[in-house]
Amino acid sequence: MGRFKHPSKMELVFPLVVFFAFSLFWVSCSEREPGVTGPDKVSPVSSSGLTKAIAFQNRHTSRLMELDGVEGVGLGLGLDGQPIIKVFTSKLAIAGFPKELDGLPVETELTGKFVAFGRPLSGRYRPVSIGVSIANNLECATGTLGCVVEKAGKKYILSNNHVLARENLASVGEDIVQPGRYDNKPKCANQVAEDKIAGLSEFVALGFDSTDTNLVDAAIAEFSTTDFTCASLSQFYGFPGSTPVAATLGLSVKKVGRTSGLTDGTVAAINATVNVGYSGGIARFVGQIVTSRHFIKSGDSGSLMVTDDVSNSPVGLLFAGTSDGIAIANPIDEVLQAFNVSICGN
Repeated sequence: MGRFKHPSKMELVFPLVVFFAFSLFWVSCSEREPGVTGPDKVSPVSSSGLTKAIAFQNRHTSRLMELDGVEGVGLGLGLDGQPIIKVFTSKLAIAGFPKELDGLPVETELTGKFVAFGRPLSGRYRPVSIGVSIANNLECATGTLGCVVEKAGKKYILSNNHVLARENLASVGEDIVQPGRYDNKPKCANQVAEDKIAGLSEFVALGFDSTDTNLVDAAIAEFSTTDFTCASLSQFYGFPGSTPVAATLGLSVKKVGRTSGLTDGTVAAINATVNVGYSGGIARFVGQIVTSRHFIKSGDSGSLMVTDDVSNSPVGLLFAGTSDGIAIANPIDEVLQAFNVSICGN
């Protein structure tokens, strides 16, 4: 889930996402993928069975990621409802690819490269709401306001480092605007006097060294206006829940993003290792969530992924994906712990 940048820097530049997990290849979009019909009856996966499957996957991920054309690896479910190793690729065929590892079937999926993304919610919205266009005012770009978080009586915007903190280049206090300057008319116009809504407060630095492993692409900015709400616009789902839930395979999820609006999908893989391409280089992420296709588009970076039910329980923070809409998300617990904040819900 990337952001839009001004063409003078690079036409619609978005960080590139490459999965580094054993058998998953990720793609980020915002349309809904047709369902797949499977057996009428499947056996549920036990907790011990899932733990064992993750251990098997972890054993092989590094070696799989070294294969030419493998973009990511994760743990998914087969048509029989049992764990499989999913490998995401940028090539139609990879010579000598295993059919199973440690007794787990290996399934490949042609997804292409992964990228971090950044229009229906590209206008100026007051009160400021979940899912609308935001960005750091020092660049012509746009991303998505994920949700409102709070600590010590103060309210903050939660989104990505690459949306709010310019991929580690920002300083605390820099102006955050709504909409992002990419969405202004004329495009990239600096209207900070009327569009400023917050000041950058904290961000988790992205590690681009080959030895670095990243858990989150996240930043927060303290509101400088009182004209905001903790909910999405009224035509969407409203307030997110305040209690996070862990992603599980097959979990139904939804999100509201700046570009694709409200979309729904499912969790296709967990415990994924991925390589994500940014302007500043390639960053490797571990322990990530992968969705089904057609879930995200460029500009949706920073969206909050919640359960697709009335509880709207927070699941993950979207930050990257592929051209056909497979998305990658940080587990929301990791994000909230990084800043010691809680979600402002209903």
